[in-house]
Amino acid sequence: MIRWTSVGTTSSDLVSAVINAKCAATRVPPVPTVSGRKFPASIQVIIGSNGVRQELLLQISVHDEDTYVTRTPASEHQHRQGLLVRDGRYIDEHLLSGFLEKDKELQTAIGTPRSVGKSPGRQSPLRVEGLITNSLREHIDFQTLQPTRWQATQLWQIFLGRVDPVVKVLHIPSTQPRVFAAINQPRDVTADVHALLFAIFFAATTSLLSDDPLREEIRSDIRRYQQGFELALYRSSFLDAPTLTSLQAMAIYQTCLRYHNSGRSNWTLHGLTTRAAQSIGLHRDGRHFNLSPLECELRRRLWWHIVTCDQRAAEDHGLSIIAHNEPCDTKLPSNLDDQDLSATATVPPAPQSRWTEMTFPLITIQINRQLHEISRKTSQGVSPDPLVRELKDYMQRNYLQHGDANIPIHRHGLLLADVLTMKVAVYARQKALQQSQGQQCPQQESSTAQETLAMACHGLECSLELQTNDLLRGFRWLTATYTQYHLMSYVLWHLCVYPASLHIDRAWRNVEATFEAVERDPAWPDPGPKWAVISQLRAKALRAREGLTNKQVDVQENGPESILDWGNWDLELFGFGEWTV
Repeated sequence: MIRWTSVGTTSSDLVSAVINAKCAATRVPPVPTVSGRKFPASIQVIIGSNGVRQELLLQISVHDEDTYVTRTPASEHQHRQGLLVRDGRYIDEHLLSGFLEKDKELQTAIGTPRSVGKSPGRQSPLRVEGLITNSLREHIDFQTLQPTRWQATQLWQIFLGRVDPVVKVLHIPSTQPRVFAAINQPRDVTADVHALLFAIFFAATTSLLSDDPLREEIRSDIRRYQQGFELALYRSSFLDAPTLTSLQAMAIYQTCLRYHNSGRSNWTLHGLTTRAAQSIGLHRDGRHFNLSPLECELRRRLWWHIVTCDQRAAEDHGLSIIAHNEPCDTKLPSNLDDQDLSATATVPPAPQSRWTEMTFPLITIQINRQLHEISRKTSQGVSPDPLVRELKDYMQRNYLQHGDANIPIHRHGLLLADVLTMKVAVYARQKALQQSQGQQCPQQESSTAQETLAMACHGLECSLELQTNDLLRGFRWLTATYTQYHLMSYVLWHLCVYPASLHIDRAWRNVEATFEAVERDPAWPDPGPKWAVISQLRAKALRAREGLTNKQVDVQENGPESILDWGNWDLELFGFGEWTV
């Protein structure tokens, strides 16, 4: 069976059409065989059209019964173009696809159904199809899904303490009167306000579940509030007529849904939310429409939250971030507290030089934005270390110097900033090393590689503190979803290549502590499909540490071991969305 996967781009639509026509008329040569074993083959076609010269490389690769043929401009052939694994899953995140391309064992791991694989046992995930279709919703009594007024007021207070500080899309002074009015007179409010109320109940109860994951009463309430949210969103005509309020509800709901469901349905829903946001112009700054300062800020908060959550969801499944073609000029939200914004103000307040309620989300937004600039300059040969130092100085000067580590949300933000900057530093250094040394892995561990491993270990240590520090327990429902795909992958790759590394004990302590938390803590959510790859990398590193990579013994017992080299770290489109809120 032959599958054609179109990857890469051409110089124009006309050239694309010509190439496609030529490909259809071109006979692909048979795959050569050696002693009955199939090997990749390729041909090259040169097409000229209106003075445009375009080279097309047709490459055939054989994986068991399935043959994949990819079409790529020859000039782009050196970059990975994604991978289609056996279960139909497409992966184009460079780090993950690099590992999978080189290792059939890892491909099998990510393509194994969850019921068969060895992933840690979890409760069945919440399904999300009720947002799209639910034949019973017209017959559901809305009132039976709501908590009592006392329970509702308690859930609102829990939301203010555990969710709002890390999912800052509401303006509490203007939202709280609407919330209490809806609790007191539920029949008098609009459907989008009902959706917001149920999203708040869902979020608050989710934050409680991380404290007591085995309590069935809490799980029952979560399912009830999810059903109420779906019904309210349906009655608000969300798909045809989204509002700022219904989008705020959706943003809160989807952020918390990740704790219950790491499947692709969540990522698909993010696409729906993004389109709904664009349909009311959130991707354009509110100043173009003469909106009030408060509404402009709310739109900015919501838009950037949706964007960063979309990046996070894509990374769960090894997908690179696809830039939207639509123009986007929405400014970043200002560093302000809610009390600095007034519904009656006509002049926007100046950003504050202190820690505010918006400092935490701004930390993640700013570092992720700077990453792309650092990546671009590193590709041009600029040394990464000064760029990372400049980023650290900027964050320290504008945000971190105002933090007080004794205050939970401040400590959370300080640790998160440390993890993010370590992550950026590891990526930038690795990219620079690859460019200077090519894809050959040095046999001796360099001092730079040792320093990079130490950075990755420091990032993992900060991440573990986010999960285990009792001061931050109220935010654990969110931090537990920060799966350490990239830092863990780097550390394990390093341990495979250099099993006697200078920092080997520190590295293994962090690896084992992370696995202990993810696989044995019942409060930990499903880490997602990429965790199977992390587990396989750990198994390889263990074999290296135990001396089982001896050629004669290892080949005889396990087959030839894949060598993880610098080529696995060709990360031009590296995805860093996982640390967004």
